[in-house]
Amino acid sequence: MMDLEKYGPMVVEVPPKCGPGTVNDAFFRFVVDMGGPGPDRGQGGKYLILPPDQMSEIDAPIGGKLVEVDGEEYFAVRSPGYMNFLILRGLLEDGKPDAPVAMFENGLKVYPYTDRNDPPAMKFIDGSLTPFNTIHANDFEFFEEIHTVLDREPIDLIDPELRGLAASIGLQKGKPFDPDARLKGILEDSVAIGNATARAIFLRPRDPAAFLYPGQQWYTPFVGGDYRWLVADGAGGRNLDARTLFFYCATVNTPAMALKMPGVGSQYALISTDSEGDYLDGSKNYTLRIPPDVPAKNFWSFVVYDPQTRSELQSGQLLPSKNSVRDSMKENADGSITLYFGPESPKGVNATNWIQTVPGKGWFALLRLYGPLEPWFEKTWRPGDIELAD
Repeated sequence: MMDLEKYGPMVVEVPPKCGPGTVNDAFFRFVVDMGGPGPDRGQGGKYLILPPDQMSEIDAPIGGKLVEVDGEEYFAVRSPGYMNFLILRGLLEDGKPDAPVAMFENGLKVYPYTDRNDPPAMKFIDGSLTPFNTIHANDFEFFEEIHTVLDREPIDLIDPELRGLAASIGLQKGKPFDPDARLKGILEDSVAIGNATARAIFLRPRDPAAFLYPGQQWYTPFVGGDYRWLVADGAGGRNLDARTLFFYCATVNTPAMALKMPGVGSQYALISTDSEGDYLDGSKNYTLRIPPDVPAKNFWSFVVYDPQTRSELQSGQLLPSKNSVRDSMKENADGSITLYFGPESPKGVNATNWIQTVPGKGWFALLRLYGPLEPWFEKTWRPGDIELAD
């Protein structure tokens, strides 16, 4: 997390061979990509992340631009806000994280521009086994979170239209948020209704454009194929339900996840129901056929999530997922792979093909392709639906 108000412009030195990375502002809007899909194209380089109100002489558009500052080349970008979230991905080698970990520890640097002549040493923390909350409040506290963001960020982080909507319920930068009992009751009801509505949009989309294949259950997190969720490049406005579907489920926004970037970006497919359209139930057993020759240059993975937390399902397994370079899954005679889901590993089934679920708890899943290839975009390759095995 980079605080541009506190530290001023920030430098990010990205090492060569870095996987997909991106920077988002506090409104989770795209600022710049890094690594493979970024302007450095996987060759590494220095990025200069500018706040909205400093070093204004530099031309630094969203998406980044190569500039020279004091004799040094940077990919410069100006963020609309102060708090910016940086996420970088390392790609496993031989199914192990050792190489990408070494790449980041030896090559990644993040520091204030003012410290460019003597950058402080980096400190890396392994958070793999550290539990923490990643979701917003589902009660009145949600509005207090919004107030915190509005107070912290520059006034222009959101436009006058949104500022007016926020002000109508007492949320305004620089003013205390202290609704009376009547308004607080209305807000408590509204956040409950909003939460339920967003959950329904996410887990049971009704927009036909959401679905990837006719007659199947798979759907896209980027309905319309635009990372801004604009209809006809803005001529039709913004698809608000499509944006809600994505952000209730996920986080981090980049064109590299929505646009056609064969061999470079990433693509995702969501599924929350079985072949009959019933929600996935952790008490039941299911199968899924992954056809041979998955069109992913780097790797593919299948991850099971908890619909309450939208984080990985907590079960008896350390990782509720399968990864094509990490896991030695057993193939069928035709090269396809059958995955199994249920509370217990099915008898006679290779345990590496099984993902454990939790009785009494639903689940959804995400198929991820890194470096997706043409058969994915052309839809000549497609996964099967999840089939009830009971």
